[in-house]
Parts: sequence; C-alpha cells; structure tokens
Amino acid sequence: MARGTRNSHSTRQLARLGLLTAVGLALALLERQLPPPAPLPGVRWGLANAATLAALALGGPGAGFAVWAARFFLVQAFSGGLFGPAFLVGGAGGLMAWAVMAALSRVRPLGVAGVSAAGAVAHHVGQIAAAALVTATPGVMFLLPPLLLLGPPVGLLTGVLVAVLLRRLRAAGAPADGGAVLGGAATGDPRILRPADLLPAAGAVALALLLTFGRTWSTSAAGQPTHAVVMVAGSTWRTIDLSQDAVYPLDAAGGHLVVEVSGGAVRVRESDCPDQVCVLTGWISAPGDMLVCVPYRVVIQVVGSGGGGPDAILR
Repeated sequence: MARGTRNSHSTRQLARLGLLTAVGLALALLERQLPPPAPLPGVRWGLANAATLAALALGGPGAGFAVWAARFFLVQAFSGGLFGPAFLVGGAGGLMAWAVMAALSRVRPLGVAGVSAAGAVAHHVGQIAAAALVTATPGVMFLLPPLLLLGPPVGLLTGVLVAVLLRRLRAAGAPADGGAVLGGAATGDPRILRPADLLPAAGAVALALLLTFGRTWSTSAAGQPTHAVVMVAGSTWRTIDLSQDAVYPLDAAGGHLVVEVSGGAVRVRESDCPDQVCVLTGWISAPGDMLVCVPYRVVIQVVGSGGGGPDAILR
C-alpha cells in the first residue's frame, strides 16, 4: 500500500511538472510574438514565469527549477538560439530569478506577489550583468535603472495572477507536495497582496535612483556629444563622427546591422537579430546613451567632447 501511495505521488508530480512546463513553453512562445515593454536587452513581459512560480508553490524549489530549465531549453531549441550570447543572457536572468524566489519562498511576511516581484528584479539584474560580460562592455550595467523600475510592476501582476490561481486550486482540493509553501502560505494569510510584497519594489526603486545618480554624475562633465563608439565583443570597430550624416553597414558574429547617423544622433536602422531590441531603441544622442545588440555582441555608445560617460569610468 505504501509503495502504491509513493507511485501515485510520483505520477502526480510528473504529470504536474509536465503540464506546467507545457504552459510555461506556450506562454514563452506567446511572449516572443509580443513587442517588448521596453527596448532594452532581454526585456519580456514575464508571462512564462507564472509556470515557474506555480511549480515553486506546489512542488518546492526543485520543481520550480525543473519547470524553468525545461521550458527555457525548449524555447531556445525552437528558436535556434542554444548556447549563443542571447542564451547565456537569458539563462543567467532566469537562473538568478529562480534562486531568489526559492530563497524567499519560505519568508513568511512575503506573499506570492512579493516573491514574484523579487524574482523579476533578480531576472533583470542577472540579464544585464550577463550582457555586460557577453559584450565585454561593463558600461552596459548603466542600462539597469529602467529595468529595476519595470520589473516590480510586471512581477507583482504575475504574482497576483498566480496567487489567485493557487487559491482556486486549494479551494478545489488540489494537493501540494509536503512542505511546499510559497511566500509564507503556511500562515494562512488570505490576502492576495500583502504590504510586505511592496518591499522588493521599494528596494528596486532605491537602487535605480542610486545608479541613475551615479550615471548623471559620470556624464555631467562629458560635454556635448561629438561621436559614437561602436564596439564588437569589447573591441572598438569604429568611431563615428556625429556631425556627419552617414550609413555604416556592420557584419558581426554572423549577423548584419546597419548603423545610421543623422542630425547629431545615431541609431541601428536595420538588423537581422531576432528580438530587434537595438532597432526598437531608436535614436540616441546624449553622452553615455547606449544601443546594445546582445546576439551580435555590439554596443554603440555616444561620447561627449570631454570623453566622459559610464563606459569610460567603468573601464
């Protein structure tokens, strides 16, 4: 009888993991068809994280990791991006998000929404740090403030949706594995959104303001924008005079971009990269502004007459 109970439990676990992986895969593929909420490296709507969050709540950290890893590898395999730069950046973000959510899943004051918000912030931090390594340009880290502001609202929304789903599952008598709780669910707190759930958002805002202040300080002495530095894998490909309108084709890492200069500003006019983040960013013209194409490891940064800017400071 005990063996039958264990077999039934294992079968239920596998079925649940398979179902959540399929849901996460479908949501991830849907996300790829939607325009990103902001033209920054690796930014998504976070829908697929709902499957990881649900697995973490119902099965614990191991189940959450299994669902995330299976979904992530399948998406990358379908898109042909296995082990490329975008794979490394996305993997770093997802792994860091899972680790933070797993660590916070037993913190009683936090609800599901708070754990989700913290995971969203960690995801962006992991992705930007990996993008800085992949492009060999530490100044990419200065793209983090808008991501820190974007992450909590998206994470809170995902967390609220998952919390509502979990409440309905519990009401229907759906079992969770022994000891699998998320966000202090063992307290029996019926609220979908708790005051403590806003703490990750507050911390992200504080960090964003700190980094923004540092960036403003570093670019204040840069002077007027005079040229843009185009870097490929950390090496300078070309320095472009922003006073001269021109078009520069660029072949890098098996991909093709077209860089355009007009009216003292620069943009990526065309690119055959999958996400088109560099194209969607549009024109940049202020000292310290950057365009980043992670798949082709290209970074374009505007530099002022004083030679200042985040990249100059961080190098």
